[in-house]
Amino acid sequence: MGCPGQWWSPYPWKYVKAGQTSWGCTFDDGPGPCDYHQDLYDDFDWVHVSAQEPHYLPPELPQGSYMIVISSDHDPGEKTRLQLPTMKENDTHCIDFSYLLYSKNGANPGTLNILVRVNKGPLANPIWNVTGSTGKDWLRAELAVSTFWPNEYQVSLR
Repeated sequence: MGCPGQWWSPYPWKYVKAGQTSWGCTFDDGPGPCDYHQDLYDDFDWVHVSAQEPHYLPPELPQGSYMIVISSDHDPGEKTRLQLPTMKENDTHCIDFSYLLYSKNGANPGTLNILVRVNKGPLANPIWNVTGSTGKDWLRAELAVSTFWPNEYQVSLR
């Protein structure tokens, strides 16, 4: 993803900015308080950009705290997964987030998928996706994930 402090690329980007989830997590504070984490078996990682930390971003990148993937830095077919904490209790969880798939040069930035895996199974079921450029403005999505004890549910962004 470049040298520390370098975030410039004229190629496609995927961004996700979390709103307030039903369990109180955002991307503002980084992964610690909310226990979201990178999948150990994917091909590369999402990068956390924090509004509270100084960084050198080109003006066309959004301001604020968010997760970013520069998809042009990776080969077609490579995947990255950001996993949210496991949900166990009987409840409906609101996952409220903003997203932006953008390419400065018009290339396809790829697809953003939201998946749910049940009981640590090998396959996750897609519940939402968007493909191609969405322009330069953040778009908002709200998903409701219902969970039923004793099952465990894990949401991932890919």
